[in-house]
Amino acid sequence: MALLIISPCLGICAPLPSPPFYDAIMKIISPLEYSGVPVMVKPQVSLSVDFNQRTWTMHHIHEYDPQGVIILEQGRYGLCAELATFLFEKIKPLLDGRYEVKFAMASEAGFFSTAQSNHIVLLLVDRSDKQVYLIDPSFHKYARMKDLPEYHVVNIQDTLSFVKDKSHDVSFGVDQGIPLYIKNDFLLSFAVTSVDGKFDRDNFVLVISANRRNKFVGRDIVVIGRNNKVFADFEDKALLNQLLTPDEIKTLFDKLKSWIIQV
Repeated sequence: MALLIISPCLGICAPLPSPPFYDAIMKIISPLEYSGVPVMVKPQVSLSVDFNQRTWTMHHIHEYDPQGVIILEQGRYGLCAELATFLFEKIKPLLDGRYEVKFAMASEAGFFSTAQSNHIVLLLVDRSDKQVYLIDPSFHKYARMKDLPEYHVVNIQDTLSFVKDKSHDVSFGVDQGIPLYIKNDFLLSFAVTSVDGKFDRDNFVLVISANRRNKFVGRDIVVIGRNNKVFADFEDKALLNQLLTPDEIKTLFDKLKSWIIQV
């Protein structure tokens, strides 16, 4: 005897409604691109290293218009915090008293999986029914938070400190990296690191590493710096050529070499 399986919806389930202002928000998001490379290589962006405090600082990485709103490079390139801030300003005019928007630091299963993740997204809250929507301009995602299980919110903020302070710089500890670029399922990160535990003017390197999505042991694809006073550089040409154009590679190497001279 044949077994008849009847769907609970009888084939006529209604689709879930779109998130609020979905088309308008996705139109803003669609041209945005997660990349710090076009910003990093600008002439005014410089690098300093404090060997005593074991920190490094990238200067003039953030730009603002006269109203204090973040400016994206070429109107579309930025890192997650910049993209989220840009989107925040763009969607505010769409909203009425029914909705509020917050910044959230979140982990994301593909690339930013640790509890220490500093990936920034937006949360749109519908006060009328308490529904929470997550908007990630870096990955062009916008949906109910419960429909995005790959995200876990670490904390929620009304504003980001660098925007509040109108800071132009960003600082990190030695061996800590800043995500730079996502392409072909790889995340590129930049860091200033020690050499065999030593960190001084004669022992430090600038490193760009590549992590494949869902693989959290990366590999260095660009290393340039000093090891016991000796200048050294290395590049993984095969992987670099997959991820960057020849012009981008040359521009990036020229920038890193100029920073080595500055430091």
